[in-house]
Amino acid sequence: MGKLQGSYVAHVTDCELAVGSGEWAFAVTHAADIEAHWTRRSRENPGFFNGCIHLLEQHRLDGAHFCGRLLRTDFKSYLYWRETGFADRSVRDAFGSALIRSKEGHVLLGRQREGNVNAGLAYLPGGFIDERDVAVSGEVDITASILREVAEETGLGAFELTRTPGYLVTIAGPLVSIAVGLRSALPSEALIERIGSHIAGDAKSELVSGLVVRSVMDMQGVAMPDYARLLVSSVFEGVGKSP
Repeated sequence: MGKLQGSYVAHVTDCELAVGSGEWAFAVTHAADIEAHWTRRSRENPGFFNGCIHLLEQHRLDGAHFCGRLLRTDFKSYLYWRETGFADRSVRDAFGSALIRSKEGHVLLGRQREGNVNAGLAYLPGGFIDERDVAVSGEVDITASILREVAEETGLGAFELTRTPGYLVTIAGPLVSIAVGLRSALPSEALIERIGSHIAGDAKSELVSGLVVRSVMDMQGVAMPDYARLLVSSVFEGVGKSP
């Protein structure tokens, strides 16, 4: 279990996510405020794109099984909700995360570039659930979502990473990270070099650098989202039976 009040890390063997139908009532009710907020924020940050976002409206953790229902909204509504204190507590921000571990067992993080919602923070590679990860039936392939994000952000392909069984679900307030474990046969220094080369060759990269975490002590003084700190701490402390 986690250290933050109301927050925890759980290791599960199965994860079922599906997108439901219907509108987000909060977005409808606050439509005018959302538009005004978006006009200002998109002017301040032209890199923002008003794409599709999926929020978690229901979830259940039943032993080793996690299941959840998502609803579709847009980025501008999500951004307003996020930047006004997550006022609607009926939904959570659910996303995929990659727990990448090197040959030595070190954890690899990325520091996000300016112009993104987590600018300056170190976190596990991953991100929003994309429409490409949603089947016609509504079922979500969260592993495919994470592997795509890893390739885009770090340049590491699925063929060079070994997927470990299960998922690590981290709930930290309004944030829900669904992580898969990925092991590399390369030492952490080689992985950092690989990630650095990829970032250098991609002017639009979300990351500005990679970061190696060898122990909990390495996170001292590092700016990180609460969920990422909680999850990585649980890995080194053996909490939640992490992969």
